[in-house]
Amino acid sequence: MKNLFLIFALLLFQVVQTSVSDESWPLLPEKKIVKTVNKLWKTTDFRMDVLDSVACGGNGRWYRIISAGEKLGLLYNGRVNSCRAGGCAIDQDDEMALSFEFFDYLLFTDTTGKVLRVNIYNYQATHGQEVMSRGWLNQFKGLTGEKRIEFEREIEAISGATVSANAFTDDIQRVLKCLSH
Repeated sequence: MKNLFLIFALLLFQVVQTSVSDESWPLLPEKKIVKTVNKLWKTTDFRMDVLDSVACGGNGRWYRIISAGEKLGLLYNGRVNSCRAGGCAIDQDDEMALSFEFFDYLLFTDTTGKVLRVNIYNYQATHGQEVMSRGWLNQFKGLTGEKRIEFEREIEAISGATVSANAFTDDIQRVLKCLSH
């Protein structure tokens, strides 16, 4: 029976992903989402609705996670534009950022917008992979958009990934702040 729910959930993701397909949005990693939703809310029988009312700009999209008619939480699927080796500072909304390296991530929150889990699932940059460490990502748990998140203050710097960690922290801050307004 559990496998039947998993198959249903994956088929549902295909429908949702096809209906919201847009080249500027990162693709949804269905298996990772099903696994994380199962860990957080103990279910594989859920659906995701796009939240068009939460428009944060940048490269990402918010979804509402619903099971048995109950809102479980929210999911943000986003892309962080980083830079090529050598260091840089870029505006995440800048059209020129398309020529830079990037990585995609999932941000799961409860119904109030408090971070439950963060997962980087598609790291295309040549440096800074250290940000994918579960230990480092756990620093974001419990954060909301109510308070300013500062890199090297609330979020520890990470050796070898300064640019990626800083860009990621800024993006998390931006999307959480957008959600809280």
